[in-house]
Amino acid sequence: MSNQYIDSSQGKEVSNDKVKSLLSEISKKGVRKKETAVYGVYDNRNASLFTKINDFLIDHTRIPLKEKAYFFHLMAVMIDAGIPVLQTLRILANKTENLHFQRILNTLVYSTSRGASLSDAMARFPDVFTPADLGVIKAGEAVGSLNKMLFRLSEQTEKSHTLQMKLVTAATYPLIVFVVLIGISVAMMIWIVPTLINLLKDGGLSDDQFPVATRVLIAISHFIEWYWWLVVIGSVIIYSLYKVYRGTEVGRFQSDYFKLRIPIVGTLIRKVLVLRFVSLLGILIEAGLPVLKTLQIIASSIDSAPYRAKIWEVIRKVQAGEKISVNLENSPFLFPETITQMIGVGEDSAAIGSISQKIADHYDREIDNSLKRLTSLFEPLMILFVGLIVALLALAILMPIFDLTKLV
Repeated sequence: MSNQYIDSSQGKEVSNDKVKSLLSEISKKGVRKKETAVYGVYDNRNASLFTKINDFLIDHTRIPLKEKAYFFHLMAVMIDAGIPVLQTLRILANKTENLHFQRILNTLVYSTSRGASLSDAMARFPDVFTPADLGVIKAGEAVGSLNKMLFRLSEQTEKSHTLQMKLVTAATYPLIVFVVLIGISVAMMIWIVPTLINLLKDGGLSDDQFPVATRVLIAISHFIEWYWWLVVIGSVIIYSLYKVYRGTEVGRFQSDYFKLRIPIVGTLIRKVLVLRFVSLLGILIEAGLPVLKTLQIIASSIDSAPYRAKIWEVIRKVQAGEKISVNLENSPFLFPETITQMIGVGEDSAAIGSISQKIADHYDREIDNSLKRLTSLFEPLMILFVGLIVALLALAILMPIFDLTKLV
């Protein structure tokens, strides 16, 4: 009986070979291949084309903020429980589902096992670990409280991910409506309008009898039908010129400044950037970093040329002995008066870290309310916009049909 298994559903014995085959098949389906590649060590030059393509796709997979936040949190919990950093990294490398992140963690294991600090090992991946991340971790290593700093970093990264999701959600609805509207309009211009115009001409209407709106519609339809390639080439050229212009220092500054001045949306962007500034200021100061080092990290982390230029200006003034708040006051467009006043209170009371965190919590709620108002405003505007486009198309199409009925 030792080589037999009972199939309870059929009430009979099943041969050992069959059971082994079934168990083997089930096991293969449940096994996930572990990624063991280490950047700087792994060499795929002699690998097959399929492997090279697969490596390229893995290496260019985006690592979500949620994945980073989860990594920081688990690492903090495990280090707080007394597990060494190296062993923690090994465990987390086997746990993550993102193959790109798994390769990065394997590289961190490789580097730390050879004597590198965690912050130095992470510095090899600036596209994943920001200067702010490295600053907090380096401060935690210096004062021996890496677990506490990782908890703070996890909380901050999770907040950034939540804000990112809110912004994406707010932008999804109008973007989808706009894309669908453009797609339907182009399809009408290419297929429906030419057919309708031919029917109207067969019914006895000539070009000079069409209303102005219909003539414009015909002109647009002919342009899209005959010169669509010109539209594509023109779009590519305009986008390329914009990228070249934005690649210059002046172009980057002017384009970012233009975004900040867009009605309604620009206000929201400024609030997001102020939130990032005060959040990083609070967490880095409380991590024990000097003010100048904190401001330098923020300047390299913030993604807006006007804000970055202003922060570097503040750094030069702080080096000369001036206060942060005093130098932010002369830019109320970038930093509202309430922000500079509260930062000034924090400087006077030597509690700039905790005050900055309170400002960040306030701005987080403010942004949430702004997104709700923006979403409620966009919905009627999009309905009005779609209705206007539909009305113009209907007018251009129906007017010649009415004229045709008069001829009949």
